[in-house]
Amino acid sequence: MPDDQLLAEAHKLARQLAQGPTAAFGATKRLLANALNESLETQMENEAQSIIAIGKTADAQEGIDAFLNKRVPEFGRKP
Repeated sequence: MPDDQLLAEAHKLARQLAQGPTAAFGATKRLLANALNESLETQMENEAQSIIAIGKTADAQEGIDAFLNKRVPEFGRKP
């Protein structure tokens, strides 16, 4: 990619990520950051707890609803 297009592409990616399920992205980032410092058992427990917590969010419900109704999800736009 030419250097003069790099900033525009970075902004495009940032907008795409900001429109996604940010709570899930944050949980994933935390899990990855801690992965090398935890035992496998602890990491798996942390992942299970994150899945439970994220599954209760409005973004999770929106993702499921969008999938079932074959539409693009609109994360972060519902209470």
